[in-house]
Amino acid sequence: MIYDIPLICSSIVSSIIMFQTILIAPAINKRINSKEASVFLRFIWPKFFLIIGIISLVSAVCLFLFNIEQNVAKISSISSLVLMSICYIITPVINNAKDRSNDKTWTILHLSTVIMTSLVLILNIISIFLYK
Repeated sequence: MIYDIPLICSSIVSSIIMFQTILIAPAINKRINSKEASVFLRFIWPKFFLIIGIISLVSAVCLFLFNIEQNVAKISSISSLVLMSICYIITPVINNAKDRSNDKTWTILHLSTVIMTSLVLILNIISIFLYK
């Protein structure tokens, strides 16, 4: 059972990312006015990054603590933890850029979080398929 925790964590991370980005965020942007959507998305995105980071930490701890020989899973979990931590840390900077109408900074930082989140998704999907 312990051996499968990293596989379960990668599955959960992948599911959360796909659910949030495919269903939740687009639905909010279409159904709620932009001001209310902004308030909600500012509430949910830091939690999104934090939850994925914590799940990735659990995976990494299990992999190293129980000496599970899954190198791809180790790379995936550590990378996911680091990337989601960066996203979490820069979220207030992104919000501040939006508030100050600094579109260039907002675009660069927002795109960075999109790329990092996409990379986390790809790494976790690869980890799922290569888990032995």
